[in-house]
Amino acid sequence: MIDAFANLALDGARFEGRSSVKTYLFTIGKNLAIKHMKMRKKDQHIAFETIVDFIPDNRDEPEKVFVDTENQKQIHEAMMELKEEYRVVLVLLYFEDMSHVEVGRVMHKNVNQINVLAYRAKAALKKQLESMQY
Repeated sequence: MIDAFANLALDGARFEGRSSVKTYLFTIGKNLAIKHMKMRKKDQHIAFETIVDFIPDNRDEPEKVFVDTENQKQIHEAMMELKEEYRVVLVLLYFEDMSHVEVGRVMHKNVNQINVLAYRAKAALKKQLESMQY
């Protein structure tokens, strides 16, 4: 994150304003992550622990906190089994609250491709979660 902001500060003149700053930063961050992954071939999975916060909001009811935490762990485990492209689109759409247009810019795809990708990712996640139940 710090590197992405540093790149924006140093190379801000390259930002043409065709997208939002948020989309531009995510693109820089994605490219930095890819560069980092190439340098570290042995550790190729995305650490979703850094993206998804596993601390529930409701701390008054211990049973609810436990169930919420277990559900989030199951979703995390199921997402780790998905294809990388599916994980990225789900994280950007639902955890980072980006629009389909912004996700398309980050992933270099058009809106229709993002719609199809999101549909397939949700279906694959649902199938993965159902297989984990048994």
